Amino acid sequence: MADAQRSTPSEEVRRLFEESETRTGKAFEEVVSRGSFGELLARMTENAVALTKISTDVFDLTLRNMRLAGRQDVVKLSRQLSRTEDKLELVLQHIEELEDELRSAREEAEPRGGRRNNRSRRGGSTNGAPGNGGRRRAASAQEEQ
Repeated sequence: MADAQRSTPSEEVRRLFEESETRTGKAFEEVVSRGSFGELLARMTENAVALTKISTDVFDLTLRNMRLAGRQDVVKLSRQLSRTEDKLELVLQHIEELEDELRSAREEAEPRGGRRNNRSRRGGSTNGAPGNGGRRRAASAQEEQ
């Protein structure tokens, strides 16, 4: 009978562990069930948020003192970049409108018989670059005579 009451060390450890777990569970349930626990939890949360805000402000201030771009600086630059992109888009739209107007004005000014000769009066090339086409033809004509 003495052998039946005796337990192995592992069984004894298991029993003690379960007993301690039961006591701890009851104690935590008692603590959580009180109204003061909610207040304590709310204050701890407020403190954690406040500490986070203070640490980010200190970090931003440190970056600013080191003359490095912080979060606020990057946000400000992104807003400025967005405004600049919007203005550029408006300018490009206006340029496209002016090009369309110019194209339609040129088409109206063109003679009805066909396109004008693109050569300049000085004998330039058809691509608008100054050239010596007229002088070369005159020189070759003199050589032939």
